[in-house]
Parts: sequence; structure tokens; C-alpha cells
Amino acid sequence: MRETYGVVLPAMKLGDLTGKLVVIEGTDGVGRTTQINLLKPWLEHQGHAVVDTGITRSNLAGKGIKRAKKGHTLGRITQTLFYATDFADRLINQIVPALRAGFVVLTDRYIYSLMARASVRGLDPEWLRKIYSFALIPDAVFYLRIGVDDLIPRVVFSRGFDFWESGMDLHPGEDMYESFRKYQSALLGQFDRLAEEDRFTVIDATGDIRSIFEQLQTGIAACLNGEERSKESGVAPQPSATPVSESAAPTPETDAAVREEVAVGKAT
Repeated sequence: MRETYGVVLPAMKLGDLTGKLVVIEGTDGVGRTTQINLLKPWLEHQGHAVVDTGITRSNLAGKGIKRAKKGHTLGRITQTLFYATDFADRLINQIVPALRAGFVVLTDRYIYSLMARASVRGLDPEWLRKIYSFALIPDAVFYLRIGVDDLIPRVVFSRGFDFWESGMDLHPGEDMYESFRKYQSALLGQFDRLAEEDRFTVIDATGDIRSIFEQLQTGIAACLNGEERSKESGVAPQPSATPVSESAAPTPETDAAVREEVAVGKAT
């Protein structure tokens, strides 16, 4: 029987959600989208039906959030409730139906990013937990962790600094570089706290794309085999068999193509 973090939305039955919910978390620019673009075809090659989703992709609220953020005037409470609406709509109309059909659901961020962002903006963590208490507890959460000093070059040489990713709405000053450093450092602190509280599997994201991908494959294979994460370490156990076939592994050409795609970036 699946569980939520507190409450169950009306008419949402939990007993028949036989698929797997896999979350890829991490701060801005860490490479989540890159890995999901590799994991989806790999899982399909293994015979799994896969759906991928992410924040601001709901039909109800996704476009509205993007429009509101363009004005740089979105307040912290309005922003939090807007994102919660987006998540609720995707949960009901994308995630739950896919799980009911037995799909593997890959989600680029989950409630943890939303709570981390709101916490950095001064909102009460307990209140945030209550807002997202209807969220399903995932089968696995993989946290791609990177330090700010390693993150900054990736952002500079890809899409550059963004108003919201730099926390400029918090009015820290005029220097976007220093604002980005302070905001992302605070955000990493929140992710580290959530990783301990919710037992994320932590992956060092300073490595190359291939090594990170292989670690994710190992953890996801264990999840699909029904093996549970260690409560002590938060690290997924090793699967009994090698999860990757050579034909499914990313090639240098694939890596290059994905790097180019990520450089363009998806607005969130």
C-alpha cells in the first residue's frame, strides 16, 4: 500500500498504484535533466513503460507560473501556493494515472525543491510540510549534490545567471554573482537537511555524466527489484545483477547531444 506524507486527496486510491515513483533532486544547474534524458531511454530499453514530468509542466498552472516569474514580482507565499497547485495538478493527472498503469515515473524535482526554495525565502518548514502532505512518498529519491564552487562554472558556461536562481527577489544587492553564490549555498543547506530527514540517496554530482548515470542506474535497478533503501545511510543497496547492457549505455555522441540540449535549458 502506498503512503502519502499525511493526507490523501479525495477519490485518490492508493492500493492500485503499482508503478514506481523515482525522483531526481538537486539544485539549479546540477544536471538533473541531463540524467533523466539518459535514464528514460535506458529504462525503456529494459522493457519498462516510462513517464517523465517536472515542475511547471501542469496544464492548470505551468504557463501561469512562467508568466508570473517574467515580471519578477511574484511574492513568496503566492509563489509557494502557485507551485503547490502545479504539483497537485500533475500528481492527479500525470503521476497517479501512470503509477496506476504500472509505469515508472521519473520526476525532475519533487516537493523537496519546492520546500527548499520556500524555506530559503523564510517560510516555516512545518507549514510547508502541511501544504505538501498530500504528496506520495517516492520509491526512491536521488539527490545530485554539488558544491557552489563546482556549480558556478557550469552555470556560467551554459545558460548564465538567472534572476530567480540567483535569489534576486530576496533583494540581496546588485551583484548577481554574489547573490547566486549566497542563494545557492542556502539552498544546498536546505537540500542537505531534507536529504537527512527523508533518506535521499546522495550522489556526488561533481563527476562526469557517465559516472553519475551509472550510479543512478544501480540505484534505480535496486528500486525496481524491490530492494529498499538503507534507513541508516540513505543509500540504495547494490542490485544482484549488473543493470546496464552495453547497448543501453550512453555513447560519447549521446553525451554531446545531451550537453547541447541542457545548455539551451528548460525554464522552471
